[in-house]
Amino acid sequence: MEAAGGSPQGLFPGLLRRRLVSGGAWVLGGKVLIAASGLLSGALLARLLTPQELGAYFLAYSLVLFGSMLGSLGLQGAATRLVAQSLGLGLPGRARFVVRVTLALGTLGALGAGAAYLLLSGTLAGVFHAPALAAAGGLVAGWIAVSVVQGLVGEIFRGLNEVRLATLLGGQVTGTVTGVVTVVLLVVGLGLLWFLRGEADLATVLLLAVCAGASTTLLSGWLLGRRMARLPQGRVGKELPPVFGEVVATAWPLLVTNLVLFALRNGDVWLLGAFGSREEVAVYGAAVRLISMVTMPLIVANAILPPVIAGMYAQGRREELERTVRAAGAVTGLPALAASAACVLFAAPILDLVYGDYYRAGALALAVLSLGQLVSVWTGSCGLALQMTGHQRTMMTISLATGGATLAAMFLAVGPYGITGVVAARVSGLVLQNLLLWLAAKYRTGMWTHAGFGALLRSARRPA
Repeated sequence: MEAAGGSPQGLFPGLLRRRLVSGGAWVLGGKVLIAASGLLSGALLARLLTPQELGAYFLAYSLVLFGSMLGSLGLQGAATRLVAQSLGLGLPGRARFVVRVTLALGTLGALGAGAAYLLLSGTLAGVFHAPALAAAGGLVAGWIAVSVVQGLVGEIFRGLNEVRLATLLGGQVTGTVTGVVTVVLLVVGLGLLWFLRGEADLATVLLLAVCAGASTTLLSGWLLGRRMARLPQGRVGKELPPVFGEVVATAWPLLVTNLVLFALRNGDVWLLGAFGSREEVAVYGAAVRLISMVTMPLIVANAILPPVIAGMYAQGRREELERTVRAAGAVTGLPALAASAACVLFAAPILDLVYGDYYRAGALALAVLSLGQLVSVWTGSCGLALQMTGHQRTMMTISLATGGATLAAMFLAVGPYGITGVVAARVSGLVLQNLLLWLAAKYRTGMWTHAGFGALLRSARRPA
């Protein structure tokens, strides 16, 4: 049976390997470009804005991530899994209705999240002692709404196995909705500002971010319409009601999980914003941005694997799937180890090179955070395996327990120990969470997800 788009329902190992290599090349190239552009944009922001304004920008960015995650209602993961599952089972009509339902709900979520920020912008500005957040409330709200739709469309492309478009246009992978097109547009805009004026205010930078995201979203919507036109039609009366219920049942545990994971990744910035100075937020935010060098290999794997996991698990190909996931873990583990070593040994020079001498104070934070992220990479795509196999509630339970404990520890540590206490609490919680997810993935699916070099060697010996 042929799935929509011409891919056979049962992928034999050679074709699967070629798909992973091809998708991996696109994602790796895109993530390298995004990471490089992210470093360049960070360097430009540090030179265009004062440390106080840069701290406010990092706060605004974290609020945008939170708002877009809340507004997405967990639909990104649901869309990826259910679209890929439908195509893997040869049900393109079902995939079409999944897309329609998720886009309708996502649009409502985007409008709701943007409106909620407008109402709360004054209160949040007071909590974080950043009046600029209230002054630019409309821009931040617009950025949130755009990010919701952009992330959702990107994950629909991923479910359709359009890895190239998902990479170029963006998707909700590990807390970001930035695609290659968006980040390139933003860097070009910041570069022109620096070249022509040498300085900028926060509102101008936020306006550039909104325009870059909106341009990408319009392009991705047009391309998605063309892609969906190639899928066969289905009968609305019979297919839409069960699809709606399945989307909602899949999405809400993912929403809870994503919010908890977000709190773990960004609660430290919020706590420093509430109890520290803007300068501390700027220094810490600079360090956090650089740990993407460690997590980038896992981000690449997690951008390719969702449709593979959903499709192969639905077909009952557990052993082959475990080998694939563990081989991917081995491929990502070695570069992550090298990046972590660089962050530990050369933290201060790296911060100086990218952001300037003022930000060398974040060297210890960068070193410790990179070690925590290394554990995350070496346990593999355990959380993704739970999400894409229907065990999202297990992931939600673990995330709630570990996330709550970590946030409590950070709250207790931020006052007496500042950045150092927050980093220690965050890394401890991250390591505990990943170990529990790794064990849960084995218990629920029967598969280990950690780096497996034996699986990688066996895969390499198979004929393409």
